[in-house]
Amino acid sequence: MESAAENRRPYGMLLLGALVLAAGVLLARQWLPEWQTWRLPHEAAFEERHRETAGRLGVRLSPDAPRTRLVVSDDTVGDVRWTAGDASVAELEALGAGLKIEVVREGTLAGDAPARQLGIDFSPSGRPLQLAWMKRVPSLVFEGAKEPASPEVVERVAAGVLAPGETLADPSEKRGASGLEMRYDLPGTRPPQHLLAQPLPGGNIVVTRGAGSVEEAARRGEGQSVAGELLKALPRFLAFLVVVVLFFALLFKRRIDFVNGLFLGAISFVASAATLFSHPDPLALLEIAVPALFVALWVVLIWSTGESLLRSTDSSFTTSLDTLRAGRLGPRGGRALLYGLSLGAALGGLRLAVLAGAAALPGLAPGASSVPLPAFAADHSPFSTGILIAAEVMLIVACARRLLAPRWAVAAAIIVGALLVEPVPLQPFAAAFVANLVTVGLLVWLGRRFGLTALLTASIAVYLLPTVVLAASALHWLPVTFAVTAGTTAGVLVLGFVGLRRPGRVELERLAPPRFMRRLEEERRIKYEMDLLARMQLGLLPADVPAVPGWDIAARSLLATEAGGDLYDFLLDDAGHLWIAAGDVAGHGYSCSIVQAMTTAALTSLIGPGKSPAEVLLGVDRVIRRGGSHRNFTSLTLLRLDPGTGEAVLANAGHPYPLALAEGTVEELEIPGLPLGQGPRRQYRDVDLQIPPGGALVLCSDGLFEAVNWESAPYGFDRPREVLRTLEERPAAEILETLLADWKRHVSAEAPPDDTTVVVIKRAAFDRSVTVT
Repeated sequence: MESAAENRRPYGMLLLGALVLAAGVLLARQWLPEWQTWRLPHEAAFEERHRETAGRLGVRLSPDAPRTRLVVSDDTVGDVRWTAGDASVAELEALGAGLKIEVVREGTLAGDAPARQLGIDFSPSGRPLQLAWMKRVPSLVFEGAKEPASPEVVERVAAGVLAPGETLADPSEKRGASGLEMRYDLPGTRPPQHLLAQPLPGGNIVVTRGAGSVEEAARRGEGQSVAGELLKALPRFLAFLVVVVLFFALLFKRRIDFVNGLFLGAISFVASAATLFSHPDPLALLEIAVPALFVALWVVLIWSTGESLLRSTDSSFTTSLDTLRAGRLGPRGGRALLYGLSLGAALGGLRLAVLAGAAALPGLAPGASSVPLPAFAADHSPFSTGILIAAEVMLIVACARRLLAPRWAVAAAIIVGALLVEPVPLQPFAAAFVANLVTVGLLVWLGRRFGLTALLTASIAVYLLPTVVLAASALHWLPVTFAVTAGTTAGVLVLGFVGLRRPGRVELERLAPPRFMRRLEEERRIKYEMDLLARMQLGLLPADVPAVPGWDIAARSLLATEAGGDLYDFLLDDAGHLWIAAGDVAGHGYSCSIVQAMTTAALTSLIGPGKSPAEVLLGVDRVIRRGGSHRNFTSLTLLRLDPGTGEAVLANAGHPYPLALAEGTVEELEIPGLPLGQGPRRQYRDVDLQIPPGGALVLCSDGLFEAVNWESAPYGFDRPREVLRTLEERPAAEILETLLADWKRHVSAEAPPDDTTVVVIKRAAFDRSVTVT
């Protein structure tokens, strides 16, 4: 029952999203100039105006059919208002904001031998907005050394942008980025307007109509300083550097997966390069395909980085994109698609409403067109734009989760996303920040609630659905755009409904995670097991050293990076002897810890009155041979001490020789013996010794002597003897701490490859006859 209710809920969300989108479209048609599609004449009207303009200029057009298309102007409402002030929708449209119609046809100009393309941009009312007299080959690249057109030819071409009744004032010349620029006021125009004529190398000319007078346009240019533009671009540049560093860091660690990124990058490239079909010019490969390729590569980079970072941060992270690619769409994926489409429709409607309100209210202005046209271009395809927004939101959330505490991560991600992602372009900054904060917040919530598929679908739908509506309102101009965008929307709906009706078991079987995730899971498993082994190893060591009157004992075992096999133990037999064992099981891991436990258990069971250390070692050897790993051998020193007399018996099975401190000297007790557990049967011998009052015996594992510093120089055997020679009068704990402190200074920041264990047994200097109580 609950599953059925969950599957019905997307229907209501779709209806709500459609209503919000419809409300946004109504406001956009009222206040945004790019939505005034009902006043568009047929293509033939603009082609006729193109022929008339060419005739006035003296251009003889080729017999080829013109290329005509509907686009959105690069000039925004905010750009026009900067100089024209508040203007009606019709005035904004006449000044170049909103829709424009591009008509391009090749021809020759009297007195200008080479054939060029005459491209004219018209407002929907038929007023020329821009005229370009250009060769098919980019002049600035291939003809930079050739002289630009003469002022007479420039003025002649500029006259082609004049509407009936308009005249050119005297030109003012200014050196611009591309060379000498000529500016003409247009007396009598309301609101005031001017023309900017740019004679380019090779005889190419571009003439553009602009809002305001020449003087106002100059002031506007002065207000837009290079430093200011660089400052605005700085956050995006820093974000780009962060993405690149993260990408290569993950790549270096082999913690990145490209499958979904490559899939989305391919979609982005196809959508961004679709205009190649309407541009048969060979140079379209350079002008369209190359930028589209860069956009696709950026999609691959940022999506792969964000998704891989999420996966590596959260081992339980999954995405229904994997099931979608595998053809295993089920209810979870279906709900993600429909919820994403619903929220995308609602956000698209809200975005249109906010931009329409900004166009209607004083002090506010849209920072870009609400629906860029052509819809499939490298810099503003609804697919590439939506994919990038989803990828940026995902990456910001992943970084916040990695760097911040969970209670701060989401809020920080939303704030940073509002500053960097900017899905709602507005002026001024404060208004844009509030609108983007709400939009990014909803996208983050959707991604956290329904997954990456829902986030991706919503981000694309924000731009795709308004494009569907705009293309439908100008169907005779945008039939291909409508077919692609509406078809995509219908496809998402169908997939969503199919997923809802399929049984949930199709998604239950887990897909194989990316290879790097399988490797990370294995590393996490091994680390967890090593931690368990390390805790078990520490648990086998005595919790405290024994308190023996007349004796001072200290011991410590320092674990290496993996679970090793160092051990020490203290046992008291019924005869009052104190047994002290120090050993090391070779290797790391499970088998090492098992042999360590076996050794400790064998010592506990074999030690007793009447036994000598050599006999006990033989018994331990039999135990290890029977149940231990053939890859592990064990070194072990075993001391039987009579606390009352200081007499001791020592046997050694391959462990580093003990160090004896007495009367200012340090002597190495050379007691050879083979390690336990491997090789032929062997015998061990007992060595009698006497620990005098004030004397000490130090047992060390090989981890102390073999540890190296950054120059690969081992700590060695001489240095500990020099340290111990000065410590005879010190307590056992101080002897141990001083020795380990000197050892740590030697290894510095280097991680020791093996465990290090030190046991110090010191006899009190004043007590010559004590017994154990």
